[in-house]
Amino acid sequence: MTGLRGLGAVQEMPPRARRLVAINAINAAGSGVVLPLLVVYLYEVRDLPLSVATGTVAATSVGALVGAPVIGWLSDRVGRVPALWVALVCSAAGAVGLAFSATASAALLSGVVQGLGIGGAIVWNALIAELVPDQYWPVLFSVDFAVVNAMMGLGGLAGGLVAGLLDSLVAFQVLYVVDGLSFLLTGLLVVRELRHQPGGSPSAPPDAPDPPVDLERGAARGGYLEVLRHRWMLALLVAVLVLFTLGYSQLNSGMPAVVLEGSRLGATELGLMFAANTTAVVVVQILLLSRLKHLTPRRAFALLGACWAGFWLLVLGVLGVGGGLVAVAVGLLAMAVFALGESLLAATGPTLVNTWADDHNRGRFNAAYGFTSSLGFAVGPVLSGVLVERGHAVPMVLVFAVGLSLLAAVALRSSALPDLPLERLEQDGHHPGSTGPSSPDDPTTNEGARP
Repeated sequence: MTGLRGLGAVQEMPPRARRLVAINAINAAGSGVVLPLLVVYLYEVRDLPLSVATGTVAATSVGALVGAPVIGWLSDRVGRVPALWVALVCSAAGAVGLAFSATASAALLSGVVQGLGIGGAIVWNALIAELVPDQYWPVLFSVDFAVVNAMMGLGGLAGGLVAGLLDSLVAFQVLYVVDGLSFLLTGLLVVRELRHQPGGSPSAPPDAPDPPVDLERGAARGGYLEVLRHRWMLALLVAVLVLFTLGYSQLNSGMPAVVLEGSRLGATELGLMFAANTTAVVVVQILLLSRLKHLTPRRAFALLGACWAGFWLLVLGVLGVGGGLVAVAVGLLAMAVFALGESLLAATGPTLVNTWADDHNRGRFNAAYGFTSSLGFAVGPVLSGVLVERGHAVPMVLVFAVGLSLLAAVALRSSALPDLPLERLEQDGHHPGSTGPSSPDDPTTNEGARP
């Protein structure tokens, strides 16, 4: 019955919301096709040095750090759709560039260009927030996250099979060109969706016609100081930096390094663990989707921190067991617990950002969130890599678990996070345009919402 309620929450979303999720699914599938192949492609197929292959990954991260604030600002100046096109074209150009990168300089340049698009893709959240009524945001962002994960997993499986079976330069080139075309197809589908605008009201019932929107023009001007002066948003960015540095970024860096270094598990077992994580994300969304919107941000972030602290303790359990079926079972449980945290973040983070933003600064608010996430992804792997390499894997795991536990405790008591259900934030005045009592602990206050 719980699963049926979760699917029912999807059916209650407006038709436009479901179409936007489907559009992003196509984009995710295209990215998933090549996501796990970059180092293999450049190092083994192109015969470039390993440092160039890993350097291209780093170059993509650098591009993402630049792309988020630049394209976020651009979306507030010229409109969401033109800015989204800039991000999509950069991503497409980078993917096609990688297909034909025969030299180190070409590969690194292509990585930077693609990174600009990846960083700028955060404007997608601003776009769908303006296209879909706010009462659907927690479910919409959750479903979008789950579908993207599932489609990237399927795309990665398909890309790995094609690359493994054909094992040729042409096969890899075709995969990267397909990835590039998927970005352009996404843009065309977004334009088509915006042309489908029969009359209606943003507050209309789910089966009502889609509301008309105008996202082609930019809004009022402003800078990122406006974002940083928002007290709640600044607190959220600090929390997100901690979560991504100690948690999210470690899923693909610190955790595998710790497991491979300190246990008898290998690449096959790690593959099973990552498959379990992708599956758990989808299952958790189905089971909890109808409940996520009833959580308060304080409880959501407290539970999120506790989940990822528990994840690290379970990883420590894998090290204690060493190997065998028990170690694999503990590892699978760890990935499922991590998936619960991912789902909580997917529902809560973007909902808060778009609740606190308004149309004139929504691009910059989302870009700040995306930049902070990318910064955590850049810092986290470097931190864990150095610590594991120097033999500090177990102390690192314990410190990360303690740090996330402290974040959970602070989030539960902090006045910097609203204590209202996600579905009621907009209606109860937790947005920039509202006024309220001066006490930050009062659930109807909006202190610091507007600089």
